[in-house]
Amino acid sequence: MRPAPPAREVALLGGSFNPPHVGHLMAAWYLLATEPVAEVWLLPSFRHPFGKPLAPFEDRVRMCELAAASIRGAHVCAAEAELAGDPLCGRTVRTLEHLRAKHPDRSFALAVGTDILPETPQWYRWDRIRELARVVVVGRQGHAEGAEGRPLLPEVSSTEVRARLARGEEVSRLVPRKVVAYIAERGLYRAG
Repeated sequence: MRPAPPAREVALLGGSFNPPHVGHLMAAWYLLATEPVAEVWLLPSFRHPFGKPLAPFEDRVRMCELAAASIRGAHVCAAEAELAGDPLCGRTVRTLEHLRAKHPDRSFALAVGTDILPETPQWYRWDRIRELARVVVVGRQGHAEGAEGRPLLPEVSSTEVRARLARGEEVSRLVPRKVVAYIAERGLYRAG
C-alpha cells in the first residue's frame, strides 16, 4: 500500500483587510517566496474580534480578491462567513478547525506578524492553534522583536489608509490600484 501524499500546505494571512494594502501583498509574496507553501489565502475576518466597526464583509472580500489577483498563488478564503452563527466566529482556533474539516487534503501555516506576536499567548486556545497550524512569523517595520533574521516588511496599516481616505488624501502608494478604484466606486471610508 502506497503512503498518502503529503498534504499541500496553505499559508493563511488573516486580518480585517479594512482595506487591504500593499503590506498585505508583500506579506503574501514573501510567504510564497520563502515558505514551502503551495498557496497563500487572504482570510478576511467576518467580524472584528474586539467589535471595531468594519466595512461590509462582502466589500472586504472583493477588495482582497482584487488585490490577490496580482500575485500568482494568492487567493481569498471567505470561510469565516460560514461560521457567522457560531459563538466562536472570529476566533482563530475555530476558523482553523473549520478549515481543517473542510479541507482534509491540506495542512495550514498561520502567518503572524511581529507586531502581534507578543499578544499570541493571550489568544483564545493558542495551544490548540499551534496544533492545528504551523506558525510562521512575518517581520514588520517597527516591530523587530521576534523577527530573527527575517526581513522587516514596510509599516503600512489599514488604520492609516482609512484616516487618509477620510481626509480626502491620496493612498495610491499604499493600496493596490484596483482596490483604490473599488473604494472610490463604493464610497468606502469617507468622512461622515
